[in-house]
Amino acid sequence: MFSEFNIEKYYKKNPPPTGSYTTFAEIKELTKIPINKKFIKDHDDPIPIFQKVADRYGLELPINDLGILLTESRPVIIDLKDFFNRPRPKDIAIKLGINLPNVELNSMKTPSYPSGHSAQGFLLGYFLSAMYPKYTFDFMKAAKNISYSRNVARCHYRSDSKFGEYLGKEMFNYIKDSYGF
Repeated sequence: MFSEFNIEKYYKKNPPPTGSYTTFAEIKELTKIPINKKFIKDHDDPIPIFQKVADRYGLELPINDLGILLTESRPVIIDLKDFFNRPRPKDIAIKLGINLPNVELNSMKTPSYPSGHSAQGFLLGYFLSAMYPKYTFDFMKAAKNISYSRNVARCHYRSDSKFGEYLGKEMFNYIKDSYGF
């Protein structure tokens, strides 16, 4: 599905350098976000989040299509994570002497940039919004909450989430014609 997606153009979208003031400021920003374990847990798996929106309005969710989008988008995201190899906020916070408690998640085993949850949340949010335009606000709010939950867990910098959101939109734009949107 994304085999011809031009990933090279995203190699130029560097994260803030590890030793930069921007990275320091992003870590300090994370320390001000209260940890909410319920919010984090409720937003860790994207399909059930979108299912709640669909259920609220009596919509049928295309579970198979969403699963395919998640599976097929993963190699693109992992390629970018490996390319940038940005350390997680907790790792840099330790080096800077900043106390940054976080919520350890199974999905925190890869480099930080971009946020895969943000990318996939926005990819699905745009996909479902194209299917059900009347409910765009709700689907995109769900996508935003998925993205933000990674900041609440303190496992991603804000710039990771922003790039992930952008990447999710770009990936949707790449596949939308093949779905007739």
